[in-house]
Amino acid sequence: MPFRCNYCDGSFCNIHRIPINHSCPFLDRYTEKGRVANDKDTGSYANVRTSLQNAIKIKSSKTEIIHLSIATILVTAVGMSLNGYKHLSWQFIAVFISAFLVHELAHKFLAQYYGTWAEFRAQMYGLIITAISALPMMPFKFIAPGAVMVGLSDRKQFGRVALIGPMTNIVMGFSFLACAYLLPYHPYLFSGASFNAWIAMFNLLPFGVLDGEKIFTWSKIVWGISMAASMGLFIISYI
Repeated sequence: MPFRCNYCDGSFCNIHRIPINHSCPFLDRYTEKGRVANDKDTGSYANVRTSLQNAIKIKSSKTEIIHLSIATILVTAVGMSLNGYKHLSWQFIAVFISAFLVHELAHKFLAQYYGTWAEFRAQMYGLIITAISALPMMPFKFIAPGAVMVGLSDRKQFGRVALIGPMTNIVMGFSFLACAYLLPYHPYLFSGASFNAWIAMFNLLPFGVLDGEKIFTWSKIVWGISMAASMGLFIISYI
């Protein structure tokens, strides 16, 4: 069933029902309403209490679990297709699954920490692209089965939620890289570094529905630093 916007009176799907997601012409009124609601509780104790409650109460739904499970299966298939499904390695598959899951869950956890609705939703075109990438003969692999939908009106918080996904991949990538140099050589550690770097770079592209577009709109400096870090990680992991 379509959702009706209370501001522009348009009908939208569950993904674009939030005014900020469908570029509502009355976005300023929606933002002001959210700001006034947040200003009602300005006490330091109340703010700390609310932050703790938001950090603890991580909500999910049966629909989200189903969508996330389907997406994870397809991502796993893409990882297995890199060696033609011939040699199955749990370490290699773990690298793929962790890079995807940690990225998406980071979006969700931070958005819910800010006190808003946030759930992962698979998208049909993304599932099809990911499924095609799982074919071993495909030279290029794209992993975009869906995204975490959030309902934030604050542009700064919206940018931070977009940023936290690629940042987790950058942190994980440098962690893999450090372990690869400190511990006995293991190819999976370098694979983990390069793959997380690739995921971060792809999501930081500043266009479409990718995280990079939201980050670039919020802060071009933050976007530039993040992209430079992901590119540096990608280059170093191959040296």
